[in-house]
Amino acid sequence: MPVRKWRGPVAQRSDIVVIGGGIIGLAVARRLCLAGLAVTVLEQRRTGRGASWAAAGMLAPYCEFDEPDPYFILCRTGLERYAGFIETLRDETGCPIEYNATGMIYPALSDRGLARLETRYERHRREGVPVERLTVREARRLEPDLSNRIRMALRYPADHQVENRDVVTALEKSVRLHGGVVREGVAARSIVLDGRRVAGVDTTDGLWNAPKVVIAMGCRSRYIDGVSPAHRIPVRPVRGQILALRAGAVPPFRHTIFTREVYLVPRSDGRLIVGATVEEAGFRDEVTLGGVLQLFRGALELAPGLASCPLESTWSGLRPVTRDGWPVLGAMGTPGLFAASGHGRNGILLAPLTGDLMAEAILHERVPPIMRPFLPDRFYPAGTGEAKDDSNR
Repeated sequence: MPVRKWRGPVAQRSDIVVIGGGIIGLAVARRLCLAGLAVTVLEQRRTGRGASWAAAGMLAPYCEFDEPDPYFILCRTGLERYAGFIETLRDETGCPIEYNATGMIYPALSDRGLARLETRYERHRREGVPVERLTVREARRLEPDLSNRIRMALRYPADHQVENRDVVTALEKSVRLHGGVVREGVAARSIVLDGRRVAGVDTTDGLWNAPKVVIAMGCRSRYIDGVSPAHRIPVRPVRGQILALRAGAVPPFRHTIFTREVYLVPRSDGRLIVGATVEEAGFRDEVTLGGVLQLFRGALELAPGLASCPLESTWSGLRPVTRDGWPVLGAMGTPGLFAASGHGRNGILLAPLTGDLMAEAILHERVPPIMRPFLPDRFYPAGTGEAKDDSNR
């Protein structure tokens, strides 16, 4: 692919351009604004209305992960910072942000599920994970609407959930309050280079001159022109369909109810979020009959009483997922170019921490140890200078 050269002048200038106005791009932009830099966020559609808006807002490293690998450690660290981040964001913006710290319940509905959770409980207890084993009676005392078919359950008190749409709204306001520019309806077409270095971004609204650019385009991060084929981010879309039930003035659950197949997330306004499918459907961001039926079946297995709840809405989103399932964070092969993408199911959870880590990499050229396993260069085979390609996978 020919490299697009910068041939100034350009119409507008920023210290840093962040391409992508989802929760990750906004969190990175906010952190850079706080450092006093002139930051521009370019969003092709409406800010935060992609995967960030579609998510259920679970902050659940303990429920989601079976093994203490580097990704779990990253997510656990993200959770440890979250409550303070929400408090700060509320103070900065005055925006209400719903945050539920009740915890999560992970029930078993079969003999196989019972055996799996028993093994999980013993391993997590040895590793010091905050977890409680609940008998059927204990679980149904906490959550009476759970099915009487459950065999046992684990409670993870440290796993939380947040109204992700509140966070997106507050982040955008924070970026603007701290001097950042957010441009909606502007598509980035190509990274512009001056020699080997980044010089800006060519967009549908003209050129932005900037010595540093962050690609935070979610599942479309690999498709911007001007990036060497050897350094493209190997991210693909994975569709998640979600529905919301109108459960009444009082939600049927206090805890989030989590299983491998489905989760039930209560909101304070009486909605119950039911999610989410995991589908290799390309860029088809749509709701299907099969997806909705799958969610209904899973929800009714956990709580048969939900059958009488009105269906309020359905939607879908495209999660950005890398070949190895881990995020891509940090400097790419072109000087001045950075990536923050591939967070999969954990974009909401990791947004504040991603902002902090990317600020370290961009402002101080430091890579914190926790960030090292997630650098883009893990996809570049040694000695070839070319990235591994997963386009046919």
